[in-house]
Amino acid sequence: RELIAADARLVVADRFVGRLADSGYFGVYERMPVSWRLAVGEVDGKLVVIVQHQDAEGRGPRTPALLRISDGRIVGITDYFHCPWVLSAAEALLIHRSS
Repeated sequence: RELIAADARLVVADRFVGRLADSGYFGVYERMPVSWRLAVGEVDGKLVVIVQHQDAEGRGPRTPALLRISDGRIVGITDYFHCPWVLSAAEALLIHRSS
């Protein structure tokens, strides 16, 4: 959160567009009833953050989020959480493994 600019913009596809500070965005993820984590990845060659959820079959990708960065600060987030078809419609999905 320290890397996010005070005037950062948020788009939650099909749900919200506005200032991140006005959104309650992080509270939604904190209250999720499922185990989740973030990973760096690529969707059709575009660098994204992949939200992964734990399910009965293991941890799997759920949705991408695009970050817009300027001068080392996050100035925008576009989250596709409410559009589960985005990953299934992608031609290529790559999740970078941390070492």
